[in-house]
Amino acid sequence: MLYAEDLTEGQTFKLGSYTIGEAEILEFAGKYDPVPIHADPVAAAAGPFGGLIASGFNTIAIYQRLVVEAIWTKVAGIVGRSFEIRLPSPVRPGATLTGQSQIQKITIRPERRDAVVIFKTELVNDEQRPVLVLVLDALIRMRPAEQGPA
Repeated sequence: MLYAEDLTEGQTFKLGSYTIGEAEILEFAGKYDPVPIHADPVAAAAGPFGGLIASGFNTIAIYQRLVVEAIWTKVAGIVGRSFEIRLPSPVRPGATLTGQSQIQKITIRPERRDAVVIFKTELVNDEQRPVLVLVLDALIRMRPAEQGPA
């Protein structure tokens, strides 16, 4: 397990990849975001993106899956405190998303036995176009007093 003291500013975590299909886009939209550009292929074809696109919330859910696998199974996280999210390009059916998360800033708080860590994550599609840029402010545990370095 990586604790706050094991992390460094500039450290990068490579994310895995995730391919999203039309059925998943439609299912997610039907449950959580039933806007025509996400839930109705015919209406979406006549819409501003010229076809079906994933909901931004669906894209965020994919981010969460990838970041849990790449970071939160390895880092002693406590909780995310805030997010800043940009969705610069649409996610289309069949797109494979991947990316990386980089630590921007670490503020150790010894009195609380934690650190505030700012992560910036970028997901890109098959064309290396950014589809999500997310800045996360998270709390990470410091190493328990009785443990030495990793």
